[in-house]
Amino acid sequence: MHGLTARGAEVMERLFPGLRDELTDAGAPGGDFGEIVAFRFPTCWSPRARTGIPLQTFSRPLLETRLRDRVRSLRNVRVRAGVRITGLIGDPGLVTGVRTRGERRVGADAHERHRIPDVLAADLVVDASGRNSRLPDWLTELGLPAVTSTVIDAHVGYASRLYAAPEPHTPPWAAAMEIVQAPRVGRGFMATRVEGDRLLVTLQGSGGDHPPHDPDGFTAFAESLRTPLADLLTHLAPLSAVRPYAHCANRRTDYHRLPAWPDGLIALGDSVCAFNPLYGQGMGVAAMEADLLHTMLMRARSLTGQGFTQTFQQRVAALTRRPWIMSTAQDRGWQRGPAARSTRITDTLLTCAHRTMSADPDVFRRFLAAMHMTRSSAVLLHPRTVLALATTALRPDARAHDDTRLWWGHTPHTRPHK
Repeated sequence: MHGLTARGAEVMERLFPGLRDELTDAGAPGGDFGEIVAFRFPTCWSPRARTGIPLQTFSRPLLETRLRDRVRSLRNVRVRAGVRITGLIGDPGLVTGVRTRGERRVGADAHERHRIPDVLAADLVVDASGRNSRLPDWLTELGLPAVTSTVIDAHVGYASRLYAAPEPHTPPWAAAMEIVQAPRVGRGFMATRVEGDRLLVTLQGSGGDHPPHDPDGFTAFAESLRTPLADLLTHLAPLSAVRPYAHCANRRTDYHRLPAWPDGLIALGDSVCAFNPLYGQGMGVAAMEADLLHTMLMRARSLTGQGFTQTFQQRVAALTRRPWIMSTAQDRGWQRGPAARSTRITDTLLTCAHRTMSADPDVFRRFLAAMHMTRSSAVLLHPRTVLALATTALRPDARAHDDTRLWWGHTPHTRPHK
């Protein structure tokens, strides 16, 4: 399960012109977010309204293949396969390369072995190895102090399965999701139409209530949801086994707080700040960080002695602050232990916000603009938004869209659900 924010897609298109058209030609559905994405909030549905925020839905392998092909085609890029990085070369003030281990087979019959050098020198080492990065250990091996990190773990588990979804059983949306909300609603899903007339379905369980990994259990879990997803799946043919995933904690590593940071080394992406994938922040934020690096490199006179790398880490910390808050606000409620007062307050505020967005497309547009990082989060403080939220808070029975047919239509597999 992976999503890409509108801001992330915009950055990727700027760095790789024509990427959006390539994805479209490969069969990726697209349209206006508010017209093709259905949110099932705990008490209501999102409105079906134009928002001005574009969206494409596709499988991650399609996106990664296109990006990898683009990068491989660059004349000054060389890709080395079968290499494991085992540590850094340098000292606390300067990293000059990496230690490696590995070899790869080359030649038509793959009989010839090509041993990878034990050391790769570099003017700039970039750690983009993801949430399992070993960089904190490598920094201490260089003599730097231990780096701190913050973990917000909702104890979420996912299970995904791919289905064939040809006409007439293609859903009337490009993506649909049932939102979890602590402490009342712990089960949800995300279903996304992808290239090849397929539907990628991901079930979610929070607070340790994980979806099963077997087909029958997967179906039973889907039947427990508050939407007609299970009914839809009875009309679709599975194309894959059920694939579980349960390592989804939000983790922010505070590299920017180290009193000193070595020249010649930076970290970005999930290596610095990993998000619960449900919220679709990871790839978009990583793209924005890559764009930041591009801008800084174009302006830099030198990569050493000018504080380039430390400045980059500080700017990455600033860039990830807003998506971190948005990703962890809800997940904090699922952390184990007595329910905190803040969790109850968050639950009340989110319920109010959801009901307001359901009945007021303008408020929904502002929420999406903040979520997709196309506008500052200050957009949520617009007087009209504040007034709408206050009105809903004073009238908890205010109208909200709760008709499943708004998004699922009148087809046989959309019987009414609570």
